Amino acid sequence: MESGVSKIILTQAVITVFALLAAYVKLRQEIQKGRHERVYDLGLDRLKRQLSEFYGPLYMLTAATTDIAKTAWGTDVWDEVWRSVIVPSHQQIETILLTKIDLLDEPQIPQSYFDFLRHYNVSRGYLKSGLGKAYFEKRTPYPPGFNQDVANGYRKKRQEYVDTLKGAA
Repeated sequence: MESGVSKIILTQAVITVFALLAAYVKLRQEIQKGRHERVYDLGLDRLKRQLSEFYGPLYMLTAATTDIAKTAWGTDVWDEVWRSVIVPSHQQIETILLTKIDLLDEPQIPQSYFDFLRHYNVSRGYLKSGLGKAYFEKRTPYPPGFNQDVANGYRKKRQEYVDTLKGAA
């Protein structure tokens, strides 16, 4: 009789240990899945912020102001376009660069970003002084690599965002 009870207790102990082991494995899987989902969500949120607060606005502003400048340059409306459209747009770019630089992924801030800030600040000084066109005769032209650096950063981030979404599907 004692042998039968021992077998039942041993069987129950084995079943209990097996159930605990299975529960542990399942719980560990759920924890890892939760961590993976959390890391994914954090990464996706950062990508969204980078695109909506940094790379996207910079790209749109640089593309738009470049097109506007090319259209207005050499016309009788250039000075007004420069004062009322281009300089204010460049001010928005400066604000983004100075307040959202933490969203930049490059290991170093591109030199063209610093060149743009110098260009904008000199441009703004000429705007305030009323000299206008004389500004373009000085040695702080719009940095030619700035638009390309901004466009490359935007395209890279956009592709990373698309790839992240595809990976989740």
